Amino acid sequence: MKSRTKVALSTIAFATVISLQSYILYQQNQANKTVQVKVNKLQNQIDQTSKANQELLSKIERLESNLELKPRSLLSMN
Repeated sequence: MKSRTKVALSTIAFATVISLQSYILYQQNQANKTVQVKVNKLQNQIDQTSKANQELLSKIERLESNLELKPRSLLSMN
């Protein structure tokens, strides 16, 4: 094979490898963006659930407190 042909084929091969690597990086970037959107949605759901749980816990604590007070108020009526 002539030297020029080897250089031309090497250049084509190099350009092909670089193009494939760029395409793979692009695809990985797109996949990462998709995953990040899903992670953000899940984090929002976790935050909302945590807030709802905290509100429910506060209500339960208030109910327990009210239940503890009722017997005393009933006794004081006597």
